[in-house]
Amino acid sequence: MKTPAAPRILLYQSYPMECPYLPGQIWVTQSFQTNGLSPAFFEHLLSQGFRRSGETIYRQHCPNCRACIPIRIDIRRFAPSKSQRRVLSKNHDVTVTRSPAEFQQADFDLYQRYVDTRHPSHETPDEDGYVNFLILSPVQTEIMRYYIADRLVGVAWMDVQPHSLSSVYCAFDPDFSALCLGTFSILRQIQLGQELGKEWVYLGFWVEHSRKMSYKSRFSNSQILENQIWRPLESRAGFTPE
Repeated sequence: MKTPAAPRILLYQSYPMECPYLPGQIWVTQSFQTNGLSPAFFEHLLSQGFRRSGETIYRQHCPNCRACIPIRIDIRRFAPSKSQRRVLSKNHDVTVTRSPAEFQQADFDLYQRYVDTRHPSHETPDEDGYVNFLILSPVQTEIMRYYIADRLVGVAWMDVQPHSLSSVYCAFDPDFSALCLGTFSILRQIQLGQELGKEWVYLGFWVEHSRKMSYKSRFSNSQILENQIWRPLESRAGFTPE
């Protein structure tokens, strides 16, 4: 039996803007919007280097720059490093819950404080922008919340697909920065993926020379997409694990 052909989609190209990761570079995307996608087709798009923001599905199409590289973790072969085991130990008293994505005021308040603290050059997010970015979704999206006692200290948004999880965003209380909750969140998503029998955790784009993105290269058995071929991150010329 032949595999059904993927639906045809029409991509729109954005106006050039300043790159958020590399100074002096231009940021251009190709994208389309939708309020519904089959899980299999969305997972196919992930495997082709696409990313999701709200109801927008996009990929980079920057002139003269290919620094944004799709990256995913092979969670069947993943093993935490010593530093990642320390992060897990440091967060042994963190309680994790999981539920479908929906608006909750506490999530938004934490997200707003996180953006104001970690990205002070950005405008303070409003509720509409937050909902359009992290709550509206054409696929199955869930929220993982992290608590210490009764205090919400972190929130992560992820897409749950037939064979993978896709990490969308993570925000945490700046007062708990020492807990490395961003790394902890990915480790817990890897653990969840293993429990659910998934194969991959997609982390979006990795930018080798961006400090904002360096954490994505610290997970063992990661793969990057170059020239439409997934290959081990360690095989990239000049790459040195941190």
